[in-house]
Amino acid sequence: MVETKVIFIISSGAEQKEKALSGLRMAINMKVKNRVDDVRILFFGPSEEMIAKTDATIDQMLKEATEAGVYKSACSFIAESKKVDKELKAKDVKLEPAGEVVAKALKEGYFPITF
Repeated sequence: MVETKVIFIISSGAEQKEKALSGLRMAINMKVKNRVDDVRILFFGPSEEMIAKTDATIDQMLKEATEAGVYKSACSFIAESKKVDKELKAKDVKLEPAGEVVAKALKEGYFPITF
């Protein structure tokens, strides 16, 4: 049987918070309900600043993702340039070059879904 793996690329920021939260919720549910074999999340661009801020809803969802075993990462260049790297690391989000994350995921057979 072929493994089904998904990488959620969430780039929507505060101006599209509901869209970003929808992607985060779908990622969590797919992992928790074993709908696919593996789920990863890449926060990119405006979403990095949004999740770095204190927000009870987002913080709870990030905690759920961590507890479910979802691998979460964010673009290291953007995080550092926007000065949100420490906040993201504190929320168990790994900082890595986004291009490398996407390239590796595609090589490993992950399907990208964007929000």
